[in-house]
This record gives sequence, C-alpha cells and structure tokens, in this order.
Amino acid sequence: MRRRTTFLSGSLAAIAAIACLTVSACTPGVAGSAAANTTPSGAVTTDPATLGPVTLNVLDYFTGGVDNTWMNDVVAAFEKKYPNITVKRQSITWSDLMQELPLKLKSPNPPDIVPPNNGWQSLGTLVQGGLVDNLDSYATAYGWDKNVPESILREQEFSASGQQMGTGVLFGMPVALSSAIEVYYNRSLLQRLGLSVPTTYNDFVSDLAKAKQAGITPISLGNQGQSGITQPLYSVMDALGNQSSITNFIYSLGQNSLESPSSGFPQAVAAMHDWAAKGYFTSQFAGVPETDAETQFVSGNGLFHFDYSGSLPFTSAKQAAGFGSFVLPRNDGKPAVATLSAATELCVSSQSKHVAAAAAFLNFAASPAAAQIAVNLGTDPMLAPSVKLPTSNPEFADEVANANLVTAHNSSVPYLDWATPTLFNTITVQMSEMLGGKTSVSAAIGAVQADDAKFAGQATK
Repeated sequence: MRRRTTFLSGSLAAIAAIACLTVSACTPGVAGSAAANTTPSGAVTTDPATLGPVTLNVLDYFTGGVDNTWMNDVVAAFEKKYPNITVKRQSITWSDLMQELPLKLKSPNPPDIVPPNNGWQSLGTLVQGGLVDNLDSYATAYGWDKNVPESILREQEFSASGQQMGTGVLFGMPVALSSAIEVYYNRSLLQRLGLSVPTTYNDFVSDLAKAKQAGITPISLGNQGQSGITQPLYSVMDALGNQSSITNFIYSLGQNSLESPSSGFPQAVAAMHDWAAKGYFTSQFAGVPETDAETQFVSGNGLFHFDYSGSLPFTSAKQAAGFGSFVLPRNDGKPAVATLSAATELCVSSQSKHVAAAAAFLNFAASPAAAQIAVNLGTDPMLAPSVKLPTSNPEFADEVANANLVTAHNSSVPYLDWATPTLFNTITVQMSEMLGGKTSVSAAIGAVQADDAKFAGQATK
C-alpha cells in the first residue's frame, strides 16, 4: 500500500509555475493551440488486432512499489491480448514529470501516452497548448460515456478551448486504480466504547466526544507539513455540503462561492476549529509529521484517522484486520459523497501516430481485468463492482466497497484544490494558521475564496 497524495493534491504554486512556463498560457482565458484537438473524422477502430505491428511509447511515474507492478502486469496482459502491439514504458519521478511533461509532448518524438495531473495546473495547460488529443469518438465507440460514472469522467474533461474544466471534450481516461479520502477506524477501540460504525455525520461527531471522555484520542492527525488537515476538511465538506455545489465550485471558474453553506466549506472549517479546541486531534498535531500520525494510528493510538485509500503502513495482514474504513456519512440520508478519483489518468499525445492503439490501451487500463489485477496485488481498484476479493483482508475489502459505493451512486467530487493552480497552498496555509490561532475561521474562509476569485479574474482578462 502506498500514499497517492503527491499527485492528487499537489497543486503547489511551484508546480503550477513550472507548468505555466512550459505551455503557452496558464490561465484558461487563453486558448493556445487547443484548436488542434479535433475529434477524429469518421468511424474509429476498436479492434487493435487489425492495426498491424504497433509500438506504443508510454510515459508514467510508477517508478516502484505496487503501482509499478500493476502497470507491468497491465502491459503484459494487454500485449498478450494484442500481440501485434508492443508497449514500451518510460518511468520517471512525479516531480520530474511535472517539470518535463509539456516539453516532452512538444518534442519531435513525444510519447504516445502520458499521465498528467488533473486540474488547471497540469491537464488544463496541456489542453490549452493543444498537446493532448480529443478522445470523444473513442468514448462513444468504447462506451466510456455510458460505463464510467459521470462524476469520474468529468475529471478528464475540458472545453476544446481550455476555458472551462469539467465539461466539453474528454482528454483523458481514468485507470482502474482508485484514490479516495476515507475515515479509518480501530475496530477494538470502537468495540471497547460500545459503538458501531456511524451511519450519520451527527453520530460520528458524538463518537468523537465519547472517545475523548474515555481518554482515547478521537482523531489521529499529523499536520507538520500543513497538508494533513486537508483530509478531514474535505471529508466534512463532502458530508455537509451539496455534491453539485462542491462540484460546480471546482469546475465553474469563479461562478460559485465557497462562502455559501451549500458548499459545506464554512461548516467544515468551523468543525476543524471546534475539534482542535476540544482536543479531538493528536496532541501537538501541528508538529507531528503525517507519516508519524499514520504509524501511531496503526499502532493503536486513536479511534479514527482520515487518509487517502491505501495509505496506512500496516506491517502485517493481522494488524490490518484490526482496522476498517468508511466514507463519512451524511445526515440527510443521501448516499455518501466522497473526494475520489482515479490514481492517475492517461492521455494521448496530439502528435501520436497510433491514436487507435493508444485508445485501446487506455480502454484496457480502465477495464475490469485491470481492476482485478489491482485487487490481486492488494491495491485499490476502481470501476470494479464484480472483482473477487480476498476474504482474509477485511480492511482492504472495506476500501474496495467504499469506492464501489461511491461510483455506484455517482457521488464523487473532485479534489477541491483542482479549482486553481494555487488553491492547495492557500488552503493548507490558511487552515494551519487558523488552527494555530493566527487567523479566524471567517478570515480563513475568505482567503480561500479570494484565491478562486483572483484566478477567475485573471482568466477572464
């Protein structure tokens, strides 16, 4: 298991600045050469066996661990199914990818398939630069537009001009690996307190108070790097806000406000402030590294822990069996809303000479077969309601069930910080300063909203 946060919520200003320097424009008001992203004319082929010998060059950042193994296994299975296609991988680190991707796509011999980050800071700039291909025809031909939940597919969509995110043209496909923000719980501590997995948000808050009264840390949290607070913040926002309001804020370029209660953001910020004041977080959490909080939690210190799926450092199957997970529930009885996406998306270079073969690989990487490969490796699949789960790992079964529940109800939302290239940094700084008593709840909310408004203003000039 591994953390997948560095490329999901990594909207750091430095990364955004690099992307802006290497593409013609960073703000969505400039279309660049996106007009080149035109839907292929006529019918497209979905039978790779008819394409003759093809070599696909794939760039990814799976340099090690289970994700690297998954990618190797997916490539092997794809090549076995289509022996006329050879897939050549090049793997580089995530940080190198963010620096080099636009330049690689502009080179005379670009890779056929690439994995940009979602949001304005990466995919948006590639769309504006005309560097990735329009996949609408393949979405229709393969049935992606019907088989993939809309809330997931929108994460790969931009208008053809690059002026709007979350609508219009499909420029990428999610792979069959998921990453969601979940609530982990300690089974024995929950039982000791006489509690069951909460079914409403109010039940969850009540459980925090009971844990504190019993001398148990309610929430294991480390925020030394200032990003640990985002997981509970996003989860509470999802539980208390309206799914469409949250999504519209992220996608609508300043047309919606985080200051509105329908977004759930004001309530979530206030909850973080309240929980810190009541001592619900790990003692001295501001100085505790996130990885230390994870280790403390799996060692038995803390009733709950918010984290990305697949992130906890279990040392054995026996230890993992003592924990479970759930998506923070709502009070209104509606399906739980979760911040969830694929672990990565794959796009096709607009210069690729093998678009049909590349689309076939994207289709396979998002298939039930690829999802089952993930399960066999003990990593979280996506779009996999019928995968066969190992019965010996109830914690992993919970994670898979959570992802399936959210995708079945089409109730996912994108990562909040995708809304602007600098929003992640603004959120983490403002939340940390608020929890440290350096700013107020209202000021923190206002500063985050101002970041979005500034970006929208720059984009419309």
